[in-house]
Amino acid sequence: MLRLYYHKIKVEGIENVPKRVPLLVTPNHQNALMDPLLVGAFAPIPLHYLTRSDVFNKWTNPILRLFNMMPVYRIRDGYSKLALNDKIFTDCSAIFQSKGSVLIFAEGNHGKEYFLRPLTKGASRLALKSQAELNEDLMVLPVGLNFFEHRKPRSTVLIKFGEPISVRDYLADYEENQSTGLIKMREAISIAMKSTLVIPDETQDYELRKQAIFQPKNESLSFKELRSIDPTKVKTEKREKRHHRLAKILNPIPFFVIARKLSNVEDVVFHSTLKFSIALIAFPLWWLSVFLLLFWSVGINIAILAVIVMILGLFYSYQR
Repeated sequence: MLRLYYHKIKVEGIENVPKRVPLLVTPNHQNALMDPLLVGAFAPIPLHYLTRSDVFNKWTNPILRLFNMMPVYRIRDGYSKLALNDKIFTDCSAIFQSKGSVLIFAEGNHGKEYFLRPLTKGASRLALKSQAELNEDLMVLPVGLNFFEHRKPRSTVLIKFGEPISVRDYLADYEENQSTGLIKMREAISIAMKSTLVIPDETQDYELRKQAIFQPKNESLSFKELRSIDPTKVKTEKREKRHHRLAKILNPIPFFVIARKLSNVEDVVFHSTLKFSIALIAFPLWWLSVFLLLFWSVGINIAILAVIVMILGLFYSYQR
């Protein structure tokens, strides 16, 4: 489904992903639920996910747990709840003991910009506390999610798996002085994560670099080629504004539902997540409803033809 939603999903560095070792996976966080979906779908190993605690309740908890998701508590959830992370860290240590993998967003929150934001201590603390209880080396795998366009479907995303770093290399500093050890570990993770991002830092020419690099004409370039682009020598092309009238005429109800939901969401980081998740349900239900209505009224041949036309119209309108 992700391959249908995106025009192109490029994956580089898959050979860097270690298997059958304790592994902490640290992607950047730009695009809400799309981020863990992309990493989970294209990583060649099963993952457990540390997830913001406010999405867990008595109704969602069983479902989220079924998908290997665990709540992590932040300062915004209240200082009293931070102690609950001890149990989650214990669960993570058990996963590492069995040579499993845990994904954590080291930035601690999401943001729409392409550069890496300052990391919290959460990933470093989890890594070092877990390593102290492990006989094997715990590895940290940096992952870079480089979106050409955050909000629009049929865009391109480049997933870059970086080279893993060993947590054991920082354990002695941590055991001597926890604060110093955490800082060194956090710096190491930050450097590793920046190596997976096309634009790793916020610089004075950031806006120029963003416009010059993330253009449709550059979607076929490799990670290395994208990084080497000189923004002062590139002519920025205006993004072609595509109209999807045919798709909307043929599929009015799903598009209406998506537009209605998006109008109530100010944070653009959630737009792709809403479009993707609603489309997964709304479009199949719409096609099924139309099929059944036409099947009962005019027959199966017209019903099948109508559904085929609606599906083809949707993808034709979004064809690049």
